[in-house]
Amino acid sequence: MSERRKEEEAARVGLCADCRHARVIESAKGSRFLLCQLSQSDPAFPKYPRLPVLRCPGYAPTAQ
Repeated sequence: MSERRKEEEAARVGLCADCRHARVIESAKGSRFLLCQLSQSDPAFPKYPRLPVLRCPGYAPTAQ
């Protein structure tokens, strides 16, 4: 992914763009959703958070 594309994605989804707990889920029709894996163990986190996520107590950046 190009640097510009990464920046556009980060602006659109917020913190989830580089959070280790976020996973992209693609439907059979091609729609893409971000799944918060913290929601599996803690109901305080929404399964599919409303984007862009600007603050999150579970945010953990992926190792670069």
